[in-house]
Amino acid sequence: MRHNTDTQRDFSVGKVWKNITAQAVPLTIAQLVQLLYNIVDRIYIGHLPDVGSLALTGVGITFPITSLILAFANLFGTGGAPLFSIARGAKEEEKAKKIMGVRT
Repeated sequence: MRHNTDTQRDFSVGKVWKNITAQAVPLTIAQLVQLLYNIVDRIYIGHLPDVGSLALTGVGITFPITSLILAFANLFGTGGAPLFSIARGAKEEEKAKKIMGVRT
């Protein structure tokens, strides 16, 4: 039986729900922290003297653009995951490492 280290997790070992939970909980917490940061940031910007409303307008305009850029980055970034899974399923470990950019 293989042992996992703290820095590396092998998803082919163990129960599926534990592996999913191990990833989902930290990601959910990170999203909540990011959301709170955005809310506090907008409150702070809105209270700037003389330019608060103009600054909020700038944030309101650039936020969707930034979201669109991030969406495309995620599209191409996560596109490698199925390729990685296919390589792992075919037991082509070196190809899987190359896809994920792991140096040996």
